[in-house]
Amino acid sequence: MRRNPQRLAWTVLLVSLFTCLVLAVAGPWAVSSFVNDSVDAAIMTLDVQQGTVLVSREGVAGPIGVTTSLNNLAEASSIRATDENGQALLTIRSPRDNAILQTVSIYGNTDLDIREARAPRFQQSTRPYQIDLKVNRGRVSTTVANGNGRPIETTLITLQATTNLQEGSYSFDVNNDEMQVTVREGSANVSAQGSMQTLNTQQRTVVKLNSRPSGVLSPESNIVTNGNFRLSLDDWEVSGELQNTNELSGTVTIDTVGGQRSAVFDRTGAFHAKTSIRQNINRDVRGFGSLRLHFVVRVLEQDVPVCGQLGSECPLMMQLDYKDEKGMPASFYQGFYAKTDPNGVNPDFIVGAGSKHRRIVSNVAYTYDSADLMETLQPQQIIAISFYASGHSYRSSIAEIELLGKQQ
Repeated sequence: MRRNPQRLAWTVLLVSLFTCLVLAVAGPWAVSSFVNDSVDAAIMTLDVQQGTVLVSREGVAGPIGVTTSLNNLAEASSIRATDENGQALLTIRSPRDNAILQTVSIYGNTDLDIREARAPRFQQSTRPYQIDLKVNRGRVSTTVANGNGRPIETTLITLQATTNLQEGSYSFDVNNDEMQVTVREGSANVSAQGSMQTLNTQQRTVVKLNSRPSGVLSPESNIVTNGNFRLSLDDWEVSGELQNTNELSGTVTIDTVGGQRSAVFDRTGAFHAKTSIRQNINRDVRGFGSLRLHFVVRVLEQDVPVCGQLGSECPLMMQLDYKDEKGMPASFYQGFYAKTDPNGVNPDFIVGAGSKHRRIVSNVAYTYDSADLMETLQPQQIIAISFYASGHSYRSSIAEIELLGKQQ
């Protein structure tokens, strides 16, 4: 049969036109899709601050014990703080610019799984950062950063509920029967049994197993004002001391450190100096059933080993002034340092006061949560709280200051 050359020509022309159109549309779409959807694993580091933490990794036989730091954690890793007094910090960073996306303080007797931690590969992508964690039991505090213009979608899963977190600071307490989440700052959506509860700053909720969220509950009362420094240094008195008046005093400035708004103590010198912030509280606490102190501290630079010859020159010290059960003035101290003394001379406590200081990892956030002060100090009245840096040269920061009281 003779072929029709005109029909063949039109067929070739139409097929070519169709192919050209497909390539013109599909090619850029494929490239755009690749750029938008490609992701890289986030950078994750674990810093052990107290005790030993067990880490299990996919494809590695058996857990390993970590007492210092572990870099290059991957998805599907599990972290277990088996020591009752143990504490570790998980830091999740962007692989592109190393910016902190989220930090998680992991306390003793806590099991945490890293399900997913990913970041868009290309700046042009519209995808958010995606972080999914699971707490099987225990207690964690977490801070979600702002992402520098890119949303960070963080999900924290427990046996009882799924919680989606926005930029802010949160704490979780989890056991087999219930989960409690407290929003220190930010916003969270807690979902369980087909019901969702939105929590905002200074709100909390409890979710029992196989139950819906219990609604918005009031958190413990924070008797410290402006402990998150959103109002700069309002409500705080700043002061300094100099051994040599020819040297410059230290400074206290408000800055974002590790994604948290913080008060930063900074000083360079050859002689002793002290830089302080103090807030007068003058609050009768005899009606409180419990009273707990919470804050986040970082030691960034330090020259005097430990806390000096008398244990009083810490790069960051907390001082709580109160009246005891007999109405007598008293003070509770807690110091923090990063630099050890190679000669083993400087004590790790204040001589004459007996408060043992805590060694923390330099440039790493340490979350401090006290025992119940109503039991350990038995105060009638809280007079004031102070934070100060002391030594020759130092740089440290404090954030999230809370003195949380619960009425009987």
